[in-house]
Amino acid sequence: MDFQINNILVGFDNSLSALVALKKAADTAQRFNAKLHAVYVIRDNKGTPEEIEKAVGEIGSNMGIDIEFIKKTGKVYKEINALEREIGADLVVVGTHGTEGWQPFWIGSNAFRIVSSANCPVITVQETTKETPLQDILLPLDDDDTTRQKVPYAAVMAKTFGATVHVYSVSKKSGPRVKMRLKAYGRQTQRFLSERGIRSTFKADFGVDIPKSIMNYSKEVRAGLVMIMADTESVGMVMGSYSQDIVNNSKVPVMVMHSRDLAIAGAVGY
Repeated sequence: MDFQINNILVGFDNSLSALVALKKAADTAQRFNAKLHAVYVIRDNKGTPEEIEKAVGEIGSNMGIDIEFIKKTGKVYKEINALEREIGADLVVVGTHGTEGWQPFWIGSNAFRIVSSANCPVITVQETTKETPLQDILLPLDDDDTTRQKVPYAAVMAKTFGATVHVYSVSKKSGPRVKMRLKAYGRQTQRFLSERGIRSTFKADFGVDIPKSIMNYSKEVRAGLVMIMADTESVGMVMGSYSQDIVNNSKVPVMVMHSRDLAIAGAVGY
C-alpha cells in the first residue's frame, strides 16, 4: 500500500529553525506535488503577521512554490493541531529551538504536544540542521510491536527522493529472542523495500543506549532523515523518553509517527 502526501502544514515564526523547516517543507511539497500551508500563531509582540507573511512569500518565490499563509491566535500547539485536522494535513513540519531562542516553547512540552497530538507524521528540525539532501534515510527498528508500522512511510519517502534506507535494528536488550526477532524484522523490511525498487542496508546493535546509538549511526550514514515511532505512556498519548531524547538532540530532521495513524496501521502486511 502506497501513500500520497497531498497537504503539508508547517509552523512558521520567522526564526532560524522555522526558516529551515519551511525550506524542508517546500522541498518535500515540490517532490510530492503537494499543497503547502504555513501557519503563524500570534502569541506575543515578536514580529508582525505582515512581516511573517512577507518572509513566507519571499521563500516561496525563491523556491518556485506557492505557499498558503494562515495566521491564527492562541496557543501554538492547539492551533497547529486544529489546523492539521481542518485541512487534512498528511505531514506537519515544525522547527525546534534551544531554550535561548525567542520562542523556547517550541522545545519541551509544547513541541511534544504538537507531535503527540498529531494524526499524521510530524517532522521536527533544529536551527542547526544542515541542508543535507535527502539521499539517506535512517529507519530504526526496535522490539516494540508497532515499530514496523513506519516502514511504508519510509518506502514512500525513499521512492520519492531516490534515497537509500538504512535499516537499523537496535535494542537495549541483548537476549537471543530479541536478536532473532529484530534480525527477522530487518530481513523482512529489506525485502519489502526491495520489492519496491528501493535500495537498503542493514545493521543491528544490541545492549546499547537506543537514542545515543541512533544519533551516532545517523551521523555515520549521513542521514537526511531519521524515522521513529512516538512512544506511549500509561496515561494519555505522549512522547516517551526515547522519542523526546532523539527529537531534542538530533541534528538530523526527525519524522515521528504514531501507531494510531490509520494511514499506516496494519499496512506493512508481513
